[in-house]
Amino acid sequence: MMKPRHALILCAAMAASFLGGLAFAGKAAVPVVRIAELEIDPAQLDAYQAAVKEEMATSVRIEPGVLAIYAVAEKAHPNRLRFFEMYADEAAYRSHLASPHFQKYVKTTQQMILSRKLIETVPVLLATNPR
Repeated sequence: MMKPRHALILCAAMAASFLGGLAFAGKAAVPVVRIAELEIDPAQLDAYQAAVKEEMATSVRIEPGVLAIYAVAEKAHPNRLRFFEMYADEAAYRSHLASPHFQKYVKTTQQMILSRKLIETVPVLLATNPR
């Protein structure tokens, strides 16, 4: 079992590594965090979920600037989805939007999405449990 002091040092090292990885040329890059609220046509929900799972898996696998993408659905309304996305910086976000797999997702799902709300955010605190 790891001692609390060692766990704290490990957490601090991981955080420094993460944040240090976002710095270049003496300037810290600012992560881009986006939240999206989508309502999907219930009749096309299964097809939408398959398309978005493929896109998300590809994004986190091949794009180093994609730090996290999470998707959740409302329990009472499974066709109402919320996405939390985090990119290393603005350039990584723009690269993601231009990627072939994201463009395929857009084309495949455009008729499935009934409404979409994109929420611009400013990171206040980004913390991760290093389990």
